[in-house]
Amino acid sequence: MASVRLENVNKVYDGGVHAVHDFSIDIKDREFIAFVGPSGCGKSTTLRMIAGLEEISYGNFYIDDVLMNSTAPKDRDIAMVFQSYALYPQMTVYDNMAYALKLRKVPKPEIDRRVRAAAEILKLTPYLNRKPRALSGGQRQRVALGRSIVRRPKVFLMDEPLSNLDAKLRVAMRSEIVRIHKEVGATTIYVTHDQIEAMTMANRIVVMKDGFIQQIGEPNEIYHHPINMFVAGFIGTPAMNFLYGRLEDGYFIPRGSELKIKMGKEHMDLLKNYVGHGMVYGIRPENLVYEKDERFASHKDYSFDLTIDMVELLGDIVNAYGKIGDAQLIVKMPNKYNLKAGQTIKVAIETDYARFFNETTTKTITPEYNEFEEIEVTKSLDNDNVTIIEPEKKGLFGRKKKK
Repeated sequence: MASVRLENVNKVYDGGVHAVHDFSIDIKDREFIAFVGPSGCGKSTTLRMIAGLEEISYGNFYIDDVLMNSTAPKDRDIAMVFQSYALYPQMTVYDNMAYALKLRKVPKPEIDRRVRAAAEILKLTPYLNRKPRALSGGQRQRVALGRSIVRRPKVFLMDEPLSNLDAKLRVAMRSEIVRIHKEVGATTIYVTHDQIEAMTMANRIVVMKDGFIQQIGEPNEIYHHPINMFVAGFIGTPAMNFLYGRLEDGYFIPRGSELKIKMGKEHMDLLKNYVGHGMVYGIRPENLVYEKDERFASHKDYSFDLTIDMVELLGDIVNAYGKIGDAQLIVKMPNKYNLKAGQTIKVAIETDYARFFNETTTKTITPEYNEFEEIEVTKSLDNDNVTIIEPEKKGLFGRKKKK
């Protein structure tokens, strides 16, 4: 297989639309990378530049340290699996998988060996003589994967390949694709808007927004240590709770509320520059502990009352919705407490999992980035909770460039 490297890759369309900004990443041989983000973030455009279906405006793209910018798509040794299966309806499964090899004039015995080997990996052997209309959606997607596998490309590209499947089949196909990746050992770049797919399948995730990389990291790293509010809110289901407010006398006071949430000494040390200023307190729904949970006793000093507005039943878990001041709060818990709308419950914060954000820059406050700063921002149109700094003025993620 192969390593892939992108260096400051940009895509600018006619009319000055800048779809991808300075995209840089090193992808190791046999790695499974997911590009994830909302519609219009630039993930599919980046994938198409790698495939050669879109021209790179400026920047460089390498496979195994060989510059590929001017290489024709057919000569890049890349296979792409699209959202639509794009199978030939008049051909059998066998012929669909063999077609690209026939065009390359691969000898018939070699074609047969490759197709049958791929069919074995994909569990398609019983269906080789069927036509696509006689297959289920999941089987058709496996045929599309098989057509790529038989070519033995250096790099596999997948552009939202599961989005046409129903929810149950998507779950099954996620594990199938991971299994196939391990068996084939392919370097794989997978594009999805579904953060669950990215979290469960990839070795590393690239989170994108508005054409910019927001964060690159392993799934757990991105989940537990998001670099900014966009990543914290996009990764995780339900999304992280964000409470806007201020620090006073060792307490966090949410905006529009008289509630005072106690702060631990370690957090006050981190946030000392924010005392008296606005900031954002972030906590994931699963890290709010209901009073009947055995974990509650360890965190009762950080508890408060919450009146439930709505209970969302999701089988083994429930999401309880309430409000703290101006902000909605979601508590995720096991489905065993028979909670009802209108009920007031006591919940505690697992403070080890609390994250804090600069309200202006939306960056996560860390020991390395904890100076309070107010700088000019531009509003993001697709997420009311997030503001984005103009990167060309302030540097990546809104942090001021050091002189």
